[in-house]
Amino acid sequence: MGVRGLQSFLESHCGQACYSVNIGKVADEYLRRTGKTPLIVVDGMSCMRKLYGKLNWVCGGQWKGYIDHIKDFYKSLTAHNITLVVFFDGNTPERKRETWTHRRLENLKDVITYFSIVKSNKELEHGKHFFIPTGLAAFTPLIFKDLLGCKVYTCLDECDKAVAEYAKKYGAMGILGQDSDYIIYHTAHYYFSINHLNLETLDTIMYDRNALARILHITVDQLPLLSCLIGNDVIRQEDLLLFHQQSLKMASHHHHRHHNRPPPEILIPKVAAFINTQPPMDVLQQQLPLLARVVFRDEGRAHLLAEGIKMYQLDIDGPDEFTERSEDTSGLDIMERVRLRHIDSELGRHLYTILRGEAYESSTTLEDYSSNLPSGAIAFQPLRAKIYRILQKSVKDGLSQVPEWCMYSGSTLKEPDMVDPVELEGGSPSLEELWDGDEELKWRTFLDCVHPVLCETKIRTFPQHLIVPVAILFYLQCHHAKPILKDWEMNAMMAAFLSPTREDLNQIRALALPRVDARAVHVAAIFMKGLANFYFLLATCDFPIHRKNAVPWAFWDGKVFHHYYLRAKLGAKIDDLCEHKDDILKRFVEMKSLILPHMPPPLPLSKTPNSPEHLNRTPHGSPKKRSHGVNSTPSTSPPGTPNLEHPTTLAITKNTLGKIPSRGTSPLVSPSSPRGGSKPYGKAYKSPQPPKSPVAKSSAAKSPMSKSPARSPKKATS
Repeated sequence: MGVRGLQSFLESHCGQACYSVNIGKVADEYLRRTGKTPLIVVDGMSCMRKLYGKLNWVCGGQWKGYIDHIKDFYKSLTAHNITLVVFFDGNTPERKRETWTHRRLENLKDVITYFSIVKSNKELEHGKHFFIPTGLAAFTPLIFKDLLGCKVYTCLDECDKAVAEYAKKYGAMGILGQDSDYIIYHTAHYYFSINHLNLETLDTIMYDRNALARILHITVDQLPLLSCLIGNDVIRQEDLLLFHQQSLKMASHHHHRHHNRPPPEILIPKVAAFINTQPPMDVLQQQLPLLARVVFRDEGRAHLLAEGIKMYQLDIDGPDEFTERSEDTSGLDIMERVRLRHIDSELGRHLYTILRGEAYESSTTLEDYSSNLPSGAIAFQPLRAKIYRILQKSVKDGLSQVPEWCMYSGSTLKEPDMVDPVELEGGSPSLEELWDGDEELKWRTFLDCVHPVLCETKIRTFPQHLIVPVAILFYLQCHHAKPILKDWEMNAMMAAFLSPTREDLNQIRALALPRVDARAVHVAAIFMKGLANFYFLLATCDFPIHRKNAVPWAFWDGKVFHHYYLRAKLGAKIDDLCEHKDDILKRFVEMKSLILPHMPPPLPLSKTPNSPEHLNRTPHGSPKKRSHGVNSTPSTSPPGTPNLEHPTTLAITKNTLGKIPSRGTSPLVSPSSPRGGSKPYGKAYKSPQPPKSPVAKSSAAKSPMSKSPARSPKKATS
C-alpha cells in the first residue's frame, strides 16, 4: 500500500528523480547494450484501471473490450522484444486489515455517490468517476495467462515484495506498477509508472531511487528507514505525529488543513535531515531501541522499526516459489498441490486462502445499498458454506468456522462474520476425493452445491459456455425463499447470454444506452459476484467445466446486458429479446424451462398465469407489480440514500457496539437462513430437516442488551 505522500513528493518536487521516458526506447537500448531480452515484471493489480480505459464500467464490465485493450498493450511491448511476467495479490495480511477496512468504507462513499448520480438521470463523467467492475481482479490473471500465454503468478498475500524479489533475482530491466514501495526496494533500476503510461506511444514517467537518495542527502540503504519514519504499512503515520511535531520541530500550521498530517514537501525533507544525524544502517540496526525512544517515546516498540526495515529486505538467495515446476504433482499432499496451482493462477485466490485458515474477503461492489435487492456477498453465502465443508474435510487441524470480511448493507466491518461449513445432503466429499476422483463425482458435487435438484435437470446437455451462467441464474431464482430477480429481469439476462451482439466487439462499441438503470447496475453486480463465487466452487471441484467456459468473456458483457434490461423493462416480448431468431428462441425456452419448475411458488397476492404464456411475462404484464427480490419486506423497506458521513448506516440499523448483531429483522437477511424465515424450495425439493445455520451466534446475541426492544438486527453473513 506504499509510503504515504512519497509519490506525490517525487512528482511535484523531485524532477531529477522523476522524469519522462519511453519504455520502447529504453528496451531497445537495453537490448543493444546488454544483449539480454528486456524483462518487465508487472504489478497486475496496479494496471487494471489503466488497461480498462474508457470502457463502460457501471453496467457490469465490458470484457471483450477489456481484452482488446490488454492485447494491444501486450503487442506494443512485445514489438520491442519485451517479455512480461505478471503478479497479482493474494489475500490481505491481517496486519493490514484496518487499512483494508478503511478503504472499503471509503469506496462505499463513492458507490453511494454514483448511485445518486444515476438515479438523478445525470451522466457519470469519465476521468472523474470510476469504480473497478466486479470480478475484474478475479479474472484479469486468466486473460494474461490463458489468452496471452504470459507467466502469471498469484501471491499468498500482497504482491509488491514478490515483484521486487523476482525482478532482482532474474535481472529484470524494470518494474511496471504504481506503488511507492518500489522506490524503496533495492530492485530493478527502472521503475515505470502505469498511471502515466500512454498505451499507444509507451511514454511514461520513471522513478529513480538513486536520484531521490542524492536529493535527500541520504544513502539508498537508508530509504527503508525513511519509509518507516514517514509512515508505511507497518508504522502508521498517525503513530508518528508526536515525533514529527516534537523531534522534527514541525509546528501545527505545517499540517494539512483537512487532516492532522504535515504535507509531504515539508515532512520528507525533515525526516531525511533527521536520518542524516543517525549512524550508518549497519550500526543503527543494533541501536533500534534508542531510536524507538526518540520516535515513539518507548524502547519497547523497537520491533516496529525492525519489522518496517525488514519488510524491504529482499530474499533472492532462498528457494524461489515462482520458478518452473514439473506438471506431475501426484506424490504431493493436497495442501501443496493447492498451493502450486494457486501460485500458477489457476484457482483464484480464495481456495488456498481458506485452506490456510485465513478469511474470505468480499470488497465493496456497485450495489445500491438503499434498495431491497440483496448484496451478492449475502446471496451467495450459502454456496460458500457448502464449499467450506469440502475444504474442512481436507484440513488436518480442523476448520470449525470460516471468518468472512464482506462489505454489504449494514456491515460495519468491525469484526468478521463467522460462517459454519454446511454438509451436502448426500454427504460432502473431501478435496482429495474430488481432485483424484472421476468426472462424475466432480460434476455431481458441483451441481449439488448449487441446488440439490440441479442434477435432475438437463443442464449438462447445454453448450459448455452456457452451463455456468444458467447455473448462477438457477441459484438466484431457486435457492432462496423468493426469486431474487423479477421474471422480465431473468428474460433480459438470458437474452444477454445468447445475444449475437455480445460476440462482436464492433457491435458492442456501436451500442448506445439511452440511460443507466440503477437496479440493473445492482443486478449485474450480483451476477458478477456470483460468477466469482462459482469459479471458487469449480476450482474446489477440479473444474468439471473447463475454466475457459467459466470466465465472463465467454457469455457476459455488462453493456449488452443493460441494453436488454432496458428493452425488457419497457415490455419487450421474448421474440424481440431473441432478435426474432429461431435458434436463439429455442435455446432461450430450454434455459427458462429448466429454471421455472424449480422456482418457489409466488406470493399469494400475485396472479400466477396457468397458460404457457407465463414465459412471456413482462413488467407491464400484470396490473399489480411486485418485486421478486429476496428481501422484499414492505414493513421494512430501506431508507433513502444514506448520508455520506455515515457510510455504514444503510438499510439496517447501525451496529454501534461493533458486535455481530441479531439477524432477525434485517431487510437484507438471506432467506436461505433458518432465522430469515426460510421456506422449502417447493414441490421439486423437500429438505428432510432444516439446515444448520451457517452463521455463528456471537456473545452479543446472547447478552441482555441483545434482548432490548431497541436491539440491532443480526448482521447477515455474506
